Amino acid sequence: MGRELKRKEAKRTGKNVKEVQKNNKEEPMSTKKFITIIILLIILFVLTYIFTGIFATKDIKWFSKKTEDVEEIESNIENRILASESLKQLEDNYYVYFYDTTKEDTEVTSAVEKLDGKVYRVDLHDDFNSNYIGEPSGKVSSIEELKVSDPTIIKVSSAEIIEYYTGEEIKK
Repeated sequence: MGRELKRKEAKRTGKNVKEVQKNNKEEPMSTKKFITIIILLIILFVLTYIFTGIFATKDIKWFSKKTEDVEEIESNIENRILASESLKQLEDNYYVYFYDTTKEDTEVTSAVEKLDGKVYRVDLHDDFNSNYIGEPSGKVSSIEELKVSDPTIIKVSSAEIIEYYTGEEIKK
């Protein structure tokens, strides 16, 4: 109750306002009660984290029967780049494989996996890479001029395209 309500209540019952205020003071929270509340809050946060991890984000896979090779998944993800970053990688010499994941050719993919050196993959099905799809441009001086078709491999050395292969040339 607010101070004004307490005063009106005391006036109605005929008591002194100061006596009512002294009697209504709450006792401080005990240490046991405080620790119990803290423990319950921690348990609540942990349970929320677990349920969110299992059902919402699926980061926690306790109920998953399907076992996948985690290393293989991670290596495929770390090798994926956007087409705009094709000439910006840290290595001096590397390959960039442009392909459409919905129409991937297994012969070309196996030929790409046999290449010596690091191979970065660019998914042409991704909307971020749609500006680079078109009539193959061959060797270009800047990434903005680059146009590729599905599939294409370029060899990059010191941020410059030194080799350009498209279609059947890749299998050879």
